[in-house]
Amino acid sequence: MVGLLNIKPLGSQALISGRLFVQITLGVVIVLGAGFAVRMTWAAQQRTPAAPAPAPAPAAASSATPVPAAGSILPERTTAVFGDWTVTCNPRQGQPSLCEAALTLQDQQRQIAMVFAIGRPVHDQPLHAVVRVLPVNTRVSAPVRLVIDAADPVVIPFQQCNQLGCFADLELRDESLLRRLRTRPADTAGRVEWHDAGNAEVAMPFSTRGFAAAMDALAAAK
Repeated sequence: MVGLLNIKPLGSQALISGRLFVQITLGVVIVLGAGFAVRMTWAAQQRTPAAPAPAPAPAAASSATPVPAAGSILPERTTAVFGDWTVTCNPRQGQPSLCEAALTLQDQQRQIAMVFAIGRPVHDQPLHAVVRVLPVNTRVSAPVRLVIDAADPVVIPFQQCNQLGCFADLELRDESLLRRLRTRPADTAGRVEWHDAGNAEVAMPFSTRGFAAAMDALAAAK
């Protein structure tokens, strides 16, 4: 088994490392740590053709300053930290915000190694559990396994890899996974397992500290 040691969650625990490190790591959580937002943004970029060059603007009829259309400016992204979990909401024009609760883990070099996120990729659709693995030297034919308790591990198949990582995705058709995560003692770690490109097993511990509060906040988010 290949183990990544000294894995640290990015979240409120990073406060012990000082103000500068907190600012950097929270920025990483927002920009790189998201599971759904990163995946959907990348997919949209692949589908969207390049915009044509804008036509020359007509001459102004007057010197009056134009007023931006109402609602044309999106509110800023919001984040809230609950223990080792972070709830992030990304606003979207004319649609409900895209929100997720995520746990981001880093390796010994303080590089992001894995993101475990729960959220709805589409509003009013079932929750999904997404595991994003970095780097991309991953054996995608072998699924991710979440070892939570004495019961059988939860199997999450890989769906795609791109330059942002490899993504395993599972639609949560019931509350069983969430119940197991909510009731796991916060002082004991679960485990995420997958295989690298050489078929060696990689295992990383994950924390449920703050998970219940993060899921309550996710349910209340709009």
